[in-house]
Amino acid sequence: MKILFITSGFRAVYYFFEQSIVEAFQNAGHDCEPFTLNMGLNALQLMKESLQPDLIVAMGGLKISKPILEFLKQTKVKSAIWMTEDPYYMDWTIPLITYFDYIFTIDQAALEQYKRLGHPHVYHLPLGTDPAMYRSTPVSEEFTSDICLVGVPYSNRIELIEFLLQRTDYQIQIVGRGWGKYNNEWTKNLYRGLDLVNAWVRPETVVNYYNGSKIVLNIHRPSHEKYNKNRMGIIAKSINNRTFDAASCEAFQLIDSKEELVNHFEEGKEIVSFEDKHDLLEKIHYYIAHDEERKRMAKKARQRVLTSHTFQHRIDHLLMKVQS
Repeated sequence: MKILFITSGFRAVYYFFEQSIVEAFQNAGHDCEPFTLNMGLNALQLMKESLQPDLIVAMGGLKISKPILEFLKQTKVKSAIWMTEDPYYMDWTIPLITYFDYIFTIDQAALEQYKRLGHPHVYHLPLGTDPAMYRSTPVSEEFTSDICLVGVPYSNRIELIEFLLQRTDYQIQIVGRGWGKYNNEWTKNLYRGLDLVNAWVRPETVVNYYNGSKIVLNIHRPSHEKYNKNRMGIIAKSINNRTFDAASCEAFQLIDSKEELVNHFEEGKEIVSFEDKHDLLEKIHYYIAHDEERKRMAKKARQRVLTSHTFQHRIDHLLMKVQS
């Protein structure tokens, strides 16, 4: 197949997602040409004429202009969109579904909503991971910790980190843009176990933090976060891409409980979830004290990724749905 792949228009981690996706299409034997939105409608029309694609796939969709959407709708080419921020921007994504023949979403609750609205071809497609990048590797001391959290300071993450700082003496490493103001406040309270990197870091550096930590803490974005565009209050049911990345690094993770988790990993054998902050604290104490059990689970999680959760698996699934 010839595939015209419209990138998201986002930078940072999306650059790496999109590289992996293009490679996965190509590895499956397809001719995949990426298109960046800032090139504009005329450039897209020219690319469509020269490539003569069998399929147009759009990533994210939040930055696609109305003229480009109208152009995609009136072409005779099959089109698909992969909604990769669901359900947090559904005020913006719901209007997009009428422009595409196939809807793929990372979240089961979003899928249910798109189906309710009458779209005939909606499928669940989580983000995957790249096991060549996210892998087990030795790291230097600066990357080591008892507990590591990578991500921005959502309200539930702040609350749980504060709870752990108050109740434990574990070395906690936080990596992500936006944590600076909390660092000053927590330092005043003499939380000596805190190491904070107030910056977005590239995936190859995230790999080091995952590998250096005894426990990777994976806390999902809340459905009611003030930055969301989700007036319907749709509560996410599915797990984030960080789940697959950490597992691929052979890192043990504690993840807040999600309905869909059991469809991707075996609870208690490959991954462990928690229900609330007290459950989390109890499980941290247990798994810090049980090295071998922790490492055994982490190895099994990596094996599950290799058999089920790479970007290649996701693209193969997408193509199977479109071709069927």
